[in-house]
Amino acid sequence: MNKRRIMIIAMAAICIVLAAAAYIVYSNRVIGSYYGSEYEYIRIGSDEYVLDANDPYTSSDRGVRLGRVVSENGSSSESMYIWSVKGTDEYIYRVWGFSDGAFYRKLTNP
Repeated sequence: MNKRRIMIIAMAAICIVLAAAAYIVYSNRVIGSYYGSEYEYIRIGSDEYVLDANDPYTSSDRGVRLGRVVSENGSSSESMYIWSVKGTDEYIYRVWGFSDGAFYRKLTNP
């Protein structure tokens, strides 16, 4: 019985490690790029976002981590992490470093 219990615990630990690794890989994938002289634009797929200094949100409205964006200049060493914003599809939240966060509003195409 002891060997069976050890085997179950070992398998559970392996599953937890594999799930954590999959989450880390998924959340660190590159989903788009940023550009502009002050990084005021983010492009994710066909959607473009602009920095919005008058946003109605705070960092506590941050939702699910979507991935990261890299510079359009091709430097993948400088990246920003992107989160969804709870309750809206019009905004995203980006963090650069540990505390530099800002909200970006989706641009509407005419």
